[in-house]
Amino acid sequence: MKKSENIILYGVLILVIIALIFSISTFFSKGYSQSDYNKFVSAELSDKCKTPQGYTDQEWKEHMSHHPDRYKECLN
Repeated sequence: MKKSENIILYGVLILVIIALIFSISTFFSKGYSQSDYNKFVSAELSDKCKTPQGYTDQEWKEHMSHHPDRYKECLN
């Protein structure tokens, strides 16, 4: 191989490693904690399908989708 081909190969390898590190760190940082879950549950109204104050419809739908057994009648 030529020296320029090696440089390109190493450059691509470095970019792949950086992308992999970024992906892994992003994946682990998006987890929800127990306190987040407790916050959602405590905000739940008597009609658990209705979006509680302080949350968008999208946030509440996302929360319900993580607990399909609890919100099965809301997810139809």
